[in-house]
Amino acid sequence: MFVFDLQATLPDFALRVALDVGRETLVLIGPSGCGKSTLLSMLAGIRKPGEGRIVLDDEILFDASARIDLPPERRRIGYVLQQYALFPHLTVRDNIAFGVRGIAAAERERRMRDVVALLRIEALLDGRPTEISGGERQRVAIARALVTQPRALVLDEPLAALDVEHRSRIRLELRSILARLNTPTIVVSHDYEDARVLGDRIAVMNLGGIVQVATSAELIRHPASEFVARFCGTNLVEVTIAGTRTLAAFDPWRATLSRTPAGAAYEFAGRVVDVARLGAALRVHVEGERSLFVDLHVEEGAVAYDAGDAVYVSVTAADLRPYLPPSA
Repeated sequence: MFVFDLQATLPDFALRVALDVGRETLVLIGPSGCGKSTLLSMLAGIRKPGEGRIVLDDEILFDASARIDLPPERRRIGYVLQQYALFPHLTVRDNIAFGVRGIAAAERERRMRDVVALLRIEALLDGRPTEISGGERQRVAIARALVTQPRALVLDEPLAALDVEHRSRIRLELRSILARLNTPTIVVSHDYEDARVLGDRIAVMNLGGIVQVATSAELIRHPASEFVARFCGTNLVEVTIAGTRTLAAFDPWRATLSRTPAGAAYEFAGRVVDVARLGAALRVHVEGERSLFVDLHVEEGAVAYDAGDAVYVSVTAADLRPYLPPSA
């Protein structure tokens, strides 16, 4: 079990995060600059918190009041950086072995064989990082972390360096790898789709604090706030149901989009601010009285929508659900 409760004063806000992570993958998501990467560096021992405690497998790694602060090499936390930080002049084999230079040769070779087989990178060993793909570099970086036999693993934006074309496939490969580890793992991302695919649980973070921790299904059905709803792509609108003005939610794939009013019972005018590819769909971001998302099948997107277009978002009464935050 990986348990921590940390506080720190950052330039723009105060960070305060308390989480328990078991043998699972917890994805920490939130907008850029909310403190996600800072938290990882504190867990790994690279940056010192102001207050708090970190405990891993019943061993205290950091305790401000007791003045305990183990150095990174004694924490046994595998830390995978966003750009992977591989040495370009070394082979893949030497990059992986770099973290275990101080152990006996037989043990080093045994660990190397184990992680290479786990990550299926036997064919890459004699190449160099500049000669392999982004997904392959990701696996090599994870292998270098795992060869140290970490008790926990933290990955900072592991998919950010990948191009859009390969990101979906490599995301699934990473999910398979993490599922086989059976190790407390924390993944930082700013992308909800990464979190949905990778995370057993998701912790949504904003301005240094945790807003909600839940499964992806729970976040979609019962977001704790409008911030969580927007970040996860759930639409929230104020509507009249049975004569009562209330806040209701609906999913982007349940909405329709048109350039002229459709005459639907629940229809919202706005302007397109962004159109993004999302798997087999196009996600159209519309700003009106509220910020809304509509998912269109690619063939529907043949009628192109561009930023600035005036549009109408429609949803049926059957696809609206009352907004019920977890405390309700």
